[in-house]
Amino acid sequence: MAPFHPLRFVAALVFLPALLAQGRPASFDLRSANNGTQAWVPQIQNQGAAEDCWTFAAATAMDSNLLKTGLLPASPVPPPISISSWHLSTNNGAPDALLASEAFSASSNWAGWNFQALGYATRGSGAWPVPAAPPDVVPGVGFRFQQTMGGGPVLDSQNPLNPFPQSISNASGYPAYLGPLVPPANQPIAFRVGSMLILDQGFSNNVPLPAQTGTAAIGGRTYATFEFNQGAADPQVQAVKDAILANGATTTSMNTHGQFQVVPGAPTNTVHYFNNQAAPAYLDHTVTIIGWDDNYAMVNPANSSMTAGAWLVQNSWGAAGWENSDGTFWAPYDDPVIGRVSVSSYTMLDNAPYSAAVLQNELGPAAVSEFFAAVNNSGPTAHLPASSGMATVPHHKAAGILTPESGGELLALGLFTQLADVLVEVEIFDSWENGPAGFLGGGNFTLDAIGYFQVELPEALSLAASDAIVVQLTYLDPQTLEPAPGALGVTIGGSGLNIQNNAVAGGLSYYLDGTEWTDFATIGYPILGTTEEITGGVLFVKGITAVPEPAALALAALGGMALLVFRPWQRNPRGRA
Repeated sequence: MAPFHPLRFVAALVFLPALLAQGRPASFDLRSANNGTQAWVPQIQNQGAAEDCWTFAAATAMDSNLLKTGLLPASPVPPPISISSWHLSTNNGAPDALLASEAFSASSNWAGWNFQALGYATRGSGAWPVPAAPPDVVPGVGFRFQQTMGGGPVLDSQNPLNPFPQSISNASGYPAYLGPLVPPANQPIAFRVGSMLILDQGFSNNVPLPAQTGTAAIGGRTYATFEFNQGAADPQVQAVKDAILANGATTTSMNTHGQFQVVPGAPTNTVHYFNNQAAPAYLDHTVTIIGWDDNYAMVNPANSSMTAGAWLVQNSWGAAGWENSDGTFWAPYDDPVIGRVSVSSYTMLDNAPYSAAVLQNELGPAAVSEFFAAVNNSGPTAHLPASSGMATVPHHKAAGILTPESGGELLALGLFTQLADVLVEVEIFDSWENGPAGFLGGGNFTLDAIGYFQVELPEALSLAASDAIVVQLTYLDPQTLEPAPGALGVTIGGSGLNIQNNAVAGGLSYYLDGTEWTDFATIGYPILGTTEEITGGVLFVKGITAVPEPAALALAALGGMALLVFRPWQRNPRGRA
């Protein structure tokens, strides 16, 4: 392979053009897109008694992009969901995802975030060990907690257990033990995630939050408040519209403690929603935005004020059953949460020619994020603590070690950036000798938005079984080629597995501090608003390969994927990837 030059190959990934060629229409509805001929969003689902709203929102957003791009067949009306939210619910990596009924009915352990959906969707198919899963045994049944996790997205119809169980959708009763209704972890994935953009207002260099107006005490916590009153002129509203036009439905969080107002009508009622708390950090539900209307007028029953401009939001509380509505509601542009927090926009790819992911680490929930840092940086406000999340680090060069079990070709990488508009210089090496050694190849990629991107290597790299490769990432300003500290995607706390606080194995990833390489597992990160510190972290990077399936793991009948099992690699320093 020819020697690599940092500027020899530059791939620009542009998903959110600053100015769309046709402009932003005053109203838009994904249920009747493409001049009213196609539905680019699936049917309403019903989460029933389950508290995994985030899996429904993520699956809906993925489906929406698949419909828009033609990877799923077009339909004049919203089709049934294709991506299995139930598989995402039960195989996302959190050991408490399989709770017995007594815990299921009394807790919120199925709650999640868009970062958990990202970890699941980019993991690749297969059974992966969950570190330190509690050995809680249910008599006559076995382990209550899941010992392996799969990867997706998988199809609802791929396995009889993949559709969401009706017994859970029916709040009047669900099985005493949910294990028999859990789909196997090792399901063949149907599509890949090309990108997942993080559009949260105030997150890194996304649209900044306006000036803080004060604080509000809600539910025993103190939150920062802001004034959102720009309507359709709000740059955050415009950014979310652009994402919907480019990619389809976006996820978003909301505060269900607001007021739902039913406007009677035929054949179904219309539902208006108002949240009179001006605190973006106060949220408890995830939904999808499927459209908007700049001229939609709503009268707030709390103060009789009228707002102009509203989001059309698809809920997961069933259709024609929730307030006799069609399962959607309208929310003002000025809502402090909807369209501002947990806003994710997906682009999807056909799975071919990829067959596996060389998994380095998981991506935890977003509870420790730049959004909450922005909310908290100007007053004594509370945050939502968690044991894992994304950390901002004052470094711009890092290296992650990946170890596939089977040989094959490395075709692409999965990268994460916490800053928009960065140039990521990728260099791949074949060994670690107190730093990367043995250059193999690489490329440069300009990432225009915050989030996850699958990037194609300019030349595939051949890998032998159990060969460890070192992926070095350097984040730069694309205009000046100066370092871009704070862009690195670093999962902090424990192993990085969702909501777990396990020890981080050494030898997984390093950052360059001056001339010294330091293991991410050894450093600490402050928890916002406290004097506590989370120890350990790991660089977020994934290798995506075309690896022949091991015969023992092939799912021939289902067109299955290879399963990569990661072992401690046999070089110094030891670790596992």
